[in-house]
Amino acid sequence: MSDDISLAERLIRAEANDVPLPAPSPAPTVEQAYAIQRAIFERRMMPTMVWKLGLTGEGPRAALGSADPVVGRLPASAIYLDRSEVSLFGAEMYGEAEIVLEFGADLPPRDTPYEAAEVAMAIKGVYAGIELATTRFESSGLSLGNLIADNCLGYGLVLGDRLHDGWLDTFADLPVTMTRAGHPPETGSTSRAMGSPLAAATWLANWLGANETGIQREQLIATGNCAGITRLFAGDVVTARFAGRWQASITILNQ
Repeated sequence: MSDDISLAERLIRAEANDVPLPAPSPAPTVEQAYAIQRAIFERRMMPTMVWKLGLTGEGPRAALGSADPVVGRLPASAIYLDRSEVSLFGAEMYGEAEIVLEFGADLPPRDTPYEAAEVAMAIKGVYAGIELATTRFESSGLSLGNLIADNCLGYGLVLGDRLHDGWLDTFADLPVTMTRAGHPPETGSTSRAMGSPLAAATWLANWLGANETGIQREQLIATGNCAGITRLFAGDVVTARFAGRWQASITILNQ
């Protein structure tokens, strides 16, 4: 446990000073890595406002030898308004187009798993979003344990247009584009997130029930990458569009 606490403190300092760390070897186990995440948030006294899912596609999971998606967390201060500006941070910074779900009811731990219909009933808002991802280590090419300890690269969340006040089944397979001005777009679908953002949220509700304190009312879930991973550079304006109707956008500034 002392090694977990030491790495948590070093990751806090790395983020505060924007001085990346070498990735530890051997990497922490998955259990240790999640303990490091919790320790970081406890030391900062920052409640979790956003739960973020990573490795929601079979290919990325297989590449890291993970049977399940991975989970990160963000405080309220890491949420950016649509069309705002953010400075580059870390050795590498990326953007991912994601559907974001807002919850209007608690989904606490319980003995029986939540069904998708129950999770859908608890959703009070669906948004276009961009996850901002970066590493506190020297490179984002991390093993599974180091990835989780590094908060699954979670750095920020851009909250864009509101698609609807609740879940609609049409949101399960919307076309998505992620554009960086002057470059070809990344294309995809909301179905890339475990077949549907609702399926991703249902998996997370049950994972949080088993490993945390469940989903709390007003929390957000960033449900997973829909359209590739876009490397971000100073001066970029990046935009995620969902079904050509809803979007989220952010401008990237110098460090």
